[in-house]
Parts: sequence; structure tokens; C-alpha cells
Amino acid sequence: MNLFSLPPARLVNSQDTLSHMVADLKKQLSIAVDTESNSLHAYQERVCLMQISTPETDYLVDPFPIQDMTPLGEVFADAKIQKVFHAGDYDLATLKRDFGFEFVNIFDTMLAATALAEPSIGLAALLDKYFDIQLEKKYQRANWGKRPLDPEMLVYAQGDSHYLLQLRDLLVEKLKETNRLEFVLEDSAALARITLPMKDHEEDLWRVKGSQDLKPTALSLLKQLNHLREKIAEQRDVPPFKVFSDKAMIEIATTQPKYIEQLGLLPSLSPALIKRYGKQMMQVVKKWRENPIVVNPRKNHRLADREMKLREKLSDWRKEIGEKEGIPSNAVLSRDLVERIAHHDPQSEEQLIEVMHNYPHHYAAYGQEILAVTKRKKK
Repeated sequence: MNLFSLPPARLVNSQDTLSHMVADLKKQLSIAVDTESNSLHAYQERVCLMQISTPETDYLVDPFPIQDMTPLGEVFADAKIQKVFHAGDYDLATLKRDFGFEFVNIFDTMLAATALAEPSIGLAALLDKYFDIQLEKKYQRANWGKRPLDPEMLVYAQGDSHYLLQLRDLLVEKLKETNRLEFVLEDSAALARITLPMKDHEEDLWRVKGSQDLKPTALSLLKQLNHLREKIAEQRDVPPFKVFSDKAMIEIATTQPKYIEQLGLLPSLSPALIKRYGKQMMQVVKKWRENPIVVNPRKNHRLADREMKLREKLSDWRKEIGEKEGIPSNAVLSRDLVERIAHHDPQSEEQLIEVMHNYPHHYAAYGQEILAVTKRKKK
């Protein structure tokens, strides 16, 4: 099936059109939601487009010209309306960050596909398998912050939400047949609840790949180089990796060149990169030599031995259960729930019920076995 056979979507790009859309959404029992951001193209990413579908209408929401998105937040927080996402953790985190939205009653089709032990859980694979629909992939890395948006890009975006409700309906029937529906609803509710707003971009030395392997002297220089990259990236409004790579900074911090010509010996620095940033890099190295500021080691918040061992035991247990039931281990217990149980270390039914109070079906199915794993043997 061709995406271009989709009915025309409604563009929402003003307070008035937002109000009309919200009025329609409030009448629905369920809506499908997806987003597009510009993380590969901006220093501070943001949600650039929202795709929202009802059974009758596809909406494409351009948030840039809309001053107040609060009315849409009322829909997302309405428990009577189910919001359907696919792999919704990133969408939820960015929507919470940019607009302060809260979410109640969501259904995640990727969690559903996982619980059904689908061999491929990506949206494109599922739509191809069940509906013979091929999603276009060429705009996955496009700059969604650019305006005006290409009409072809908008059709691509529309396809990501248009079929979600149909996919949800199909997967729900399969989940009912396998008695896994309530488990997926609990995991989906947890996803909405525990997904934190994504943090704004900030300078962080420890996000540089390889930073933790450096000696203190090299780490001190790396911090200064990373600061230079952050400043350039912010000025150019691009992600830091588009200025120069982590590997390039690690190589400079390790070799600590004295002359600009030595930069040409480093594998990660091209002649064009040296021409553009070489002088600034060497200025940073020179200033660092004059005043090498000490970098304090990163604090490792090490888990207690008991908690670490309990995580491992619970992980081994859920893997065994998954193999027995023919489902992935994270469909038995999510990683977050494993960590929560290990942290609270319940030693009685009452304690475990309290830890799993948001997961009654998981507790009913696995509670006694989990307790057998967590309970300490009496000496």
C-alpha cells in the first residue's frame, strides 16, 4: 500500500486550529500520537511536529507558531481517552520537557509486540507484516525544524500515526488470546508514569565517550576541549558531534600536541577540520598548559552488594520464566520493575505488594516466585 493514498491531513498551526482539533479529540475514546524532533540538527533539540490521529482524521501539529499548547495537555491527561504510542518513551520525555504535558491512559504498541514475542517489534516491520504497508524511511534523519516543511515529509509523518489505532486493535486481540493484555496495560501505564522529562542539553564532560579511561592530566585538557566544542556548537546551533568528534578530542587530550602541525598526525582530524578549528584547538591546549585545572573524578554511586546481587538473581529468574513462557524477559518484568524490587528488597508478601502496587497482574502471576528470590534464607 502506498502512503500517498492517505487522506489529506489537517494542518494545525494556530491557536484557532488547535482549539478545533482539541474539541474533536475530546470526543474520542482513543487517539494515536507520534512526534518528530530535530535532535540531529540543533544544539538544543525540540519537538518540531506532532502527528495525532483519530479513526477519521489525521492531524499534523506545528507547535512553532502556537503560543499556548495547554489545551492539548488536557487531552493527554484525560483518563477517558487512550493515547496510543509506538516506543513512546522518547515521545513522552520530549513532550513533557517542551510543554509540561502529563499523560494518563496510554497503550504502547511496541510493548504489546514484545509481549507477543514478535520477531521484529519496529513499527515498519509490524505494519508490513500485518497490513502490507511499507513506511517510507528516507526522512528518518530529516531536519524537522526547518520551515516550510516539505509536503512529502508531512505525508511520511502522517503515516507514523495513521495506522497505529488499527495496529493497536489487532495486537489487543492477540494479547487477549494469550492473556497478556493486562500486563501490557500495566507496563504502558508505568511508561507514562516513570518517563521523566528529557533534560535540556548541557555541557557534560562525562558524556564524551572514552572520558572515564583518561588519566587526570588528559582529563583536564579534555574538559577544556569539550568546552570549546560546546561554545562552537551553540553558536552554530548544531549538535556538538557535528563540530568535531569525541574521538578527536580524546586523541588531542592524550597526545597534548605542542604545534598545530601535530594535529595532522591524529587519525580523527581531517585537513578541513584542522583548517577550520585547528587554531582554536591549539589556543585551548596552550591555555591549559599555563593553567591545568584539576578535574575531580566522577562519583560512582555504587549499589550495595545485596541490591546488585538481587538484581542479578531477578534478571536470571525473569529470563528463565521468559524462556518457559516463550516471551522476552522484559515482558515478564520490565527493567525498571526489577530495579525497584531489588532496591526495596521486600521480605514479606505485604512488602512486595507495596512495591508492586501499580502492577497487580504482574504480582498475581509472579509474586510468590519473586518473593522466593528476594527472601533471605534463615540461618
